[in-house]
Amino acid sequence: MTGLREERTRQTQELILAAAEELFAERGFQSTSLVDVAERSGVSRGSIPWHFGDKQGLLIAVVEKLHADFRRAMDVPIPAGPDGLGQIVRLASTSIRTGTTRLFLTLLQEAGRPGSPVHAPFAAIHQDMRDYFRAWAEQPEVAASLPDGVGPDDIAAIFVGAIIGMNQQYVINPVLDLRHGYEALARIVLER
Repeated sequence: MTGLREERTRQTQELILAAAEELFAERGFQSTSLVDVAERSGVSRGSIPWHFGDKQGLLIAVVEKLHADFRRAMDVPIPAGPDGLGQIVRLASTSIRTGTTRLFLTLLQEAGRPGSPVHAPFAAIHQDMRDYFRAWAEQPEVAASLPDGVGPDDIAAIFVGAIIGMNQQYVINPVLDLRHGYEALARIVLER
């Protein structure tokens, strides 16, 4: 019986998280109520605090899931050769196809608020992203192609900033060709 109860709990939490992700991406955290989440998820409003404590606990759970999703996407190191560019493009464009970008950008605004409970988790997401690109840029083949005075830390910050910025532009105006933008970024950085 315990296994069945645990499975139902997990399924209920997934329904609540999925609804919260959609609503936070559509409306933002501040404009979403637990009633909205309950209606979207089909779960009673009273069970949301039981699973997540309060709305802030739900927000933290959504950001933790977002961070875990990013970590899974970054499990495969970027190869130094031409395949690396393709992997960067796939990684950066996956979030647009899955809707993660809108959620990320909406919650990024929340993370910037003074005293935000998701400031530290977002700082960790950014650090993981920079670490991922730094590891790529530290490979001898890539490092040798970097312009003078530009190091792996610079590349990591440039790629994370550019990817977030290009994705933001795409969310606002989806005519932007992200694939071309990512490829151009890599060529600018890696070709002299």
